[in-house]
Amino acid sequence: MTQTNTIPETAVDPVCGKTFDPRKVQFSANDDKGTHYFCSDECRRQFDAADAKTKKGFWERYTDRLKKTHCTQTPPECR
Repeated sequence: MTQTNTIPETAVDPVCGKTFDPRKVQFSANDDKGTHYFCSDECRRQFDAADAKTKKGFWERYTDRLKKTHCTQTPPECR
């Protein structure tokens, strides 16, 4: 069985909001929500150092950014 590449082609940094190719800049962190990709080591360190309340703010902004990035035509699943 061949292992497939699980790194997505694009990602949105949950800290700064930048959209980037995580296959070229590989900064990531894992937590109970899964693997998260960052555009820089600085953003990864800010995420790792953040408390739960700050991370919640990151995730709210991250979710909004994902909707804008991946749902430009506003399909039903993004409403």
